[in-house]
Amino acid sequence: MKAAHVRTACVCVLSALFVLGWSVKARAQEYLMGADMGISSGIEGGGQPPQTRLTRTRLRLGADVRVDEDPEDILEFGALAELAPAGFGADIRYAHTAGDHFVFDAGILAILAPHSLYGVGAGITYRLPLSKGMQFTVGPEADFFFLGTDLPDGVIIWQLRVQGGLRVDL
Repeated sequence: MKAAHVRTACVCVLSALFVLGWSVKARAQEYLMGADMGISSGIEGGGQPPQTRLTRTRLRLGADVRVDEDPEDILEFGALAELAPAGFGADIRYAHTAGDHFVFDAGILAILAPHSLYGVGAGITYRLPLSKGMQFTVGPEADFFFLGTDLPDGVIIWQLRVQGGLRVDL
């Protein structure tokens, strides 16, 4: 009886080794990264009575990360610098590619100085290839600020911007 158990165990171990030997090697996920620089401006409004004026020009230096198995899902983050009056902030966005040239994104952003503004934003970007790893980017974006020391009580500031820039694959 013991010999039968030993024989069964040996067959099971050899079968498992055989199956494992035939299995395809797993490939590790690779992170794909990119960097971008853009400038944007447009119009903004909000408050009572409703006012519309030019937005502050904004410079954005950013980076993005995606996984090679799902390259259409992108995590973007960036540093923001507002010009005249000077200010700085940051954003983080989820982006999704639609085809070869269009990217839709949405996320949160914060202007931290000289006064604070916190809100959400969304945009559509068209990527025009300039070379294999470089694209010219252009598109509209909308921002809505609903918290911060730079906001009167009960006021939401909205911004409609047009942005343009360059993006490179790293």
